[in-house]
Amino acid sequence: MTKATADRPRIAVVATPFGFGPASKAYSIGQVLARERGMDVQYYGSASAWDFFAAQPGVRPRPLDATSLAEDPSVLESADAVVNVLAPELIASPAAAASTYYVDSLGFMWQRADVPGDSLLKQVRSYFAQDLFGSAANLAGLGVPGVTPVSGIVAPAAPPPPTGPRPPGRTRLLVQLGGLSNPAGHASAQVYLTLAERLLAALRGPSVKTSGSPGPSGSSDSFELSVAMNRADGAFSLDVGGPARQLSGNEFRDELGACDTVLSSPGMTTMIEVSRAGRPYVPLPPQNWSQVVICRHMARRSGLAVWPFLTGPYTAIDVRAPEAEKAAAVREVNRLLGTDAGFAGDYADLARSAIRAPEVPDVGAPFEGAREVAAAVAAGVAADVTAGVTAGVTAGMGTGAERIRNEPQRNGRTR
Repeated sequence: MTKATADRPRIAVVATPFGFGPASKAYSIGQVLARERGMDVQYYGSASAWDFFAAQPGVRPRPLDATSLAEDPSVLESADAVVNVLAPELIASPAAAASTYYVDSLGFMWQRADVPGDSLLKQVRSYFAQDLFGSAANLAGLGVPGVTPVSGIVAPAAPPPPTGPRPPGRTRLLVQLGGLSNPAGHASAQVYLTLAERLLAALRGPSVKTSGSPGPSGSSDSFELSVAMNRADGAFSLDVGGPARQLSGNEFRDELGACDTVLSSPGMTTMIEVSRAGRPYVPLPPQNWSQVVICRHMARRSGLAVWPFLTGPYTAIDVRAPEAEKAAAVREVNRLLGTDAGFAGDYADLARSAIRAPEVPDVGAPFEGAREVAAAVAAGVAADVTAGVTAGVTAGMGTGAERIRNEPQRNGRTR
């Protein structure tokens, strides 16, 4: 059904609560639609997606999950179009799918079981794949029709230049831990934070040569840490001798401009942001299964020894298992790693080596995905407006005889 009118179109933007990545992409697209296309954009989400939207200046997100949507489908049905980033649970019906522009930033990791034959993802208005690691080809092979590849999806504003000189002998590290949510539940975040604390403490301490570690022993590096992560209203914390802050998108880009190197769990959105900013990048261990897959791809593309090192502990996880089971398996691996002093020492030496030999991740260029998706949404809404006007005119015209009978009389004559 055509809903769009010539007035300012209303766009609903939703994202799955899977870390901050999907919400960040959704926000980037929404900002282009609002600022460059003049559309009325409203953000919806739950958990980490809502947390991310709420941290952005001037944004007042509305809570929405699959349960509340089932109770009131009109929340999204009243919009002229829906931009949906990785939230198939928020596509409630074929009619809803018909107005949904679906954005998939992890298309390289899905298997046939993730896109069954009756999936509403095969009925969406448009399906966009952030085309990294063969995502568009993989989705097409799974039977998803009409996949449109786009480049890295990040906010269109360029990051600022570096903000002045660094203290001599000190390296400023931006540690980005993201939204800390995945299908393995809240406990997964607590397990990961325990692991991250141990690794960052080892990195900041003197290097100790451990079994299998290729790094130099006995060295001590001076690092200044700035930590960005979801605080979840105080539910998450990290003890690294300094504050951990939840940043808006603009604040994160400011921090990118001020740092020497970025350390983060290998989320796709952070890596694309870092790539566009031209900053060196060193991965922390993966938080979830998608990041395990990303580590494997990067181990084949990068010259840093830390990438293959980080893939090793997760090799026993069954790739055929459902997503939630794989996420839980990653959580349990991370729980064990958090108690392994040898792993912490080896990681610290490899991370120091990577910091001394900077490498910028080569992912996402030309970084125009937000505009590419927004342009397609704007064109689709404009087509709906045209179709609605045409349908209205056609419905009001009737037959030639009816038009004559219905025309008003002027001076006793038919006009």
